[in-house]
Amino acid sequence: INLEDIKAPECFEIEQRLVAELDIPVMHDDQHGTAIISGAALLNGLEVVEKKIGSVKVVVSGAGASAISCAHHYVRLGVKPANIVLVDSKGILTKSRDQAGELNQYKAEFALDMEDGDLASAMEGADVFLGLSKGGIVSGEMVSKMAERPLIFALANPDPEISPDDVYAVREDAIVATGRSDYPNQINNVLGFPYIFRGALDVRSKEITEGMKMAATHAIAELAKQPVPDDVAAAYGGEQLQFGPEYLIPKPFDARVLIWEASAVAEAAVNEGVARVSADEFDVERYREELESRLGLTRSIMRRVINIARKDKKRIVFSEGEDPTIIKAVSQCISEGICEPILLGQLERIEAVKEEMGLNFECETIDVRYDPRRRTTYADELHNLRGRKGLTQEDAVRLLKSPTYFAPMMVRMGDADGYLGGVSHHYPDIVKPCLHTIGPDPDSHRIVGMYMMTVNGQLMFIGDATINIYPDSRTLAEIAVQTAKVARRFGVKPKVAMLSFSNFGTSPELRTDRIEEAISIARELDPDLIIDGPMQADTALVPDIQEEYPFMAFEGAANVLICPNL
Repeated sequence: INLEDIKAPECFEIEQRLVAELDIPVMHDDQHGTAIISGAALLNGLEVVEKKIGSVKVVVSGAGASAISCAHHYVRLGVKPANIVLVDSKGILTKSRDQAGELNQYKAEFALDMEDGDLASAMEGADVFLGLSKGGIVSGEMVSKMAERPLIFALANPDPEISPDDVYAVREDAIVATGRSDYPNQINNVLGFPYIFRGALDVRSKEITEGMKMAATHAIAELAKQPVPDDVAAAYGGEQLQFGPEYLIPKPFDARVLIWEASAVAEAAVNEGVARVSADEFDVERYREELESRLGLTRSIMRRVINIARKDKKRIVFSEGEDPTIIKAVSQCISEGICEPILLGQLERIEAVKEEMGLNFECETIDVRYDPRRRTTYADELHNLRGRKGLTQEDAVRLLKSPTYFAPMMVRMGDADGYLGGVSHHYPDIVKPCLHTIGPDPDSHRIVGMYMMTVNGQLMFIGDATINIYPDSRTLAEIAVQTAKVARRFGVKPKVAMLSFSNFGTSPELRTDRIEEAISIARELDPDLIIDGPMQADTALVPDIQEEYPFMAFEGAANVLICPNL
């Protein structure tokens, strides 16, 4: 049950009664949603301004359901109760007002032993302002009297207690959050209740505990510190999103929130013993995989690949180590535990890009200009490999000054297990050094270029679209077999279509004979391979067209397409 729009104090009584009488998750979103999300912003905001949560003064404008819930949640996060000042329409909640009978039992919990006062007096020296009242009640003068580097969460809707522009007019050192999407740091309950209930329901929790709410807050806070994927940034107009004053919590459309928050909530429910799924039955990593699969096939595939990589970490060298895209990817690789990255480039440039992007990680960095030992050893090996193809020792030394040769030679010499390049170079400039140094797989003797795509929720593999210009029959067969082999590694049973301009010999001539011969060779190389052709692309993919060819070796859309040439 997700309760909504119930005023205080009735909301407290209704929620408490339902929780006591039912054994299903119950939560009043107006109370706890705001507390959970603003709590994450509080943790991260204090980290940015370098203040300890146990020493800050928090002023809350409003003393309704969400305000009181936020105060309780902030106490659990580490704010001292004596440092939380709640202010309602009549002023600060004080002991004297409680004794006068002005406060209900829920407000009375936060009554302070201090002089009566208004919002303006309460805000003097405050480190944090949380607005849950009405628009326009905070002035620039009030903000100017707050402590250094204040956090201002003005969450009244549709108009905040004070606009960010008015804050910055008097305080350049402030960090501001609102409930609106047209300003940075939107604190919106949509980051909370869908994922809290998802986690609770998936482990069949009997209730939503304070521990589960805390887990949600910490998950949201931690996610904001992770590198933001390009698809999330693209959803916000390509805005550069990185942890800092204008990015305290994830954006509402960040699909990763489901994975981080729901898994944290579910794990907390299991650990606290309120889930019907036992600790022996629950595997948080497997659950994260399930959540990722619900977001689509691409994420499911990537999660499977990442888990395989984690179990056997490889050393991957990145030749374009100064490129921001590469540096961001490496940061994600490290945070996910995918590999042990090696960056090639000038250390000072790499550090400058990291600082500009707000990234903080450590990995091996090699400046090829200042690694004479490796360069000499690699040059000797490269000369041995290419000496009879016209490459002199001097040529080898010169080539190894380039990261695009140095990186694949690291793989050749066993100093790295894999190599990634091509972000800022043309494809041939990356492939050619690999052919000269690493060479083809000894078992196949063939280099194949392949694309992997998700189309309408299905995986598709396309080869060769990058390397072999006009392959003969034998080469086409090996392309088909190797591409199908990769498909199997991704859990796909390959159905291979050999593409052509004609369907099954409707235009017989030498070029389709080449494809027919390739199919025969492929079946010899891999007797279990499901392969057919030559056929046009629509025949390979459209079941209605396939009905005209009942003899085809497969039904339904092909998932491996082999091109006859580039």
